[in-house]
Amino acid sequence: MPTRTMSILFLALDVNPTMLRGDSIHTLELARFLGGMGVSVHLVTAPNGIGSPELGPNVTHYVPPGSSDLTLVRFCRQIASRTGCDVVYERRLSPKISYALSRLLRLPFVIEINGSEDEAEMQGTSRPRKAQGMRHSVRRHMYHQAAKVVAVSDLLAEGVRKAYRLPRNKLIVVPNGVDTERFQPLDKAECRRLLELERGSWVVYVGNLVPWQGVEVLVQAMPLILSRVADAHLAIVGDGILRNKILHLASELDVLKRTHMMGPVPHEQVSRLICAADLCVAPFVSVRNSKIGLSPLKLYEYFACGRPVVASEIPGVAEAIRESGAGELVPSDDPGALSSAISSLLTDEAKMQSMGRNGRNFAVSFCSWAMAAQRVEATLIEAMEDSSQSSGLMRPRS
Repeated sequence: MPTRTMSILFLALDVNPTMLRGDSIHTLELARFLGGMGVSVHLVTAPNGIGSPELGPNVTHYVPPGSSDLTLVRFCRQIASRTGCDVVYERRLSPKISYALSRLLRLPFVIEINGSEDEAEMQGTSRPRKAQGMRHSVRRHMYHQAAKVVAVSDLLAEGVRKAYRLPRNKLIVVPNGVDTERFQPLDKAECRRLLELERGSWVVYVGNLVPWQGVEVLVQAMPLILSRVADAHLAIVGDGILRNKILHLASELDVLKRTHMMGPVPHEQVSRLICAADLCVAPFVSVRNSKIGLSPLKLYEYFACGRPVVASEIPGVAEAIRESGAGELVPSDDPGALSSAISSLLTDEAKMQSMGRNGRNFAVSFCSWAMAAQRVEATLIEAMEDSSQSSGLMRPRS
């Protein structure tokens, strides 16, 4: 175990902390909770980010002056050298910067993986396929040089292990979490009054408006929901590339008046919107998600706020719903099954309350960011100790 405070260089070079998305929430919460545990965290985010978020004690935020690899290596090397960092932790599929710093500064590095290249392809931003073979070979070399690889789900970890032929003991699974103090049950009526929501049965979705989230399936379910629950409303909290498409779809299906696009909301205010709901939804599609499994922030936030959940039966999501008893599972990509489950729950108040209590208990016991941060800290300590014993790369500790 370390004999002084551990200092880490946390690289999230593709994350803009001012954007209210899952990647920024994950990064900021993990950094904040590591800092709260006494770890000295030096967090470097995307160069296009403006301003520094409130991250609490022991966390220092840096924004590099440019995005070229050379600029990033120089900038991060200066930070690591000046602050005496012990280990580099990079959230990226291609950890070029942490690999370079490891070679330059003789520091161990740990990679964190949260998704796959399928996301870029689904958003139309993937790179030419002819370069994939070379990129895979380079990435495989970097992964083998890493001390550990952290993945957010079992399926993702296994996929990475097989793709890059990694030993099993190099992979560590650390699911996402939730701040159970910030996200806790609030009075539904008071939340609706503060948000000026009209009377009715409210279904809430929180998250990015991107293809793999299944928001289009949810909107397709709305006509059937309204045929069974006449006062139903859908609140969509978040933003993304599908926003206009979702609005057009809601208009085509004549449910636009009951589909409320709330836009991006500061993370600290999301709990009020969740608590205004009768139930919440996680309608993930099968493509991409069934392949890598999920550890979705929204699910844990719904649980922590004590709201029942209707979710797609996707690896990672399905286990959490079954173990918690906090909701209903439906086949993915099926508006009919989704509408049936939502309609049934909306008419069973006792069942919704029971599921909500189950979710809150589960979140507090198993899903906190404090627990995730403890596992990451233990992984970083193990990486440092393994590196010191095997190659003498680490500086002597005082």
